[in-house]
Amino acid sequence: MFKLKRGTIGIFGGSFDPPHKGHLEISKISLKKIKLKTVYWVITKKNPFKKKPFFSLRNRISKSRRVVK
Repeated sequence: MFKLKRGTIGIFGGSFDPPHKGHLEISKISLKKIKLKTVYWVITKKNPFKKKPFFSLRNRISKSRRVVK
């Protein structure tokens, strides 16, 4: 295993279409197990495996903010 420096951040990327508690749990586990300082959610504009997103990017960002609170 590797050793992280203090204050290390994590980047959690995905379409979050829709964001849900599972995404939040992955973030929480990462904070605790890997001892990250922060996890940033990077929301992609389009999922390459879906033809059309279910929610708009603006809506997914808004919903993600609510889930994280």
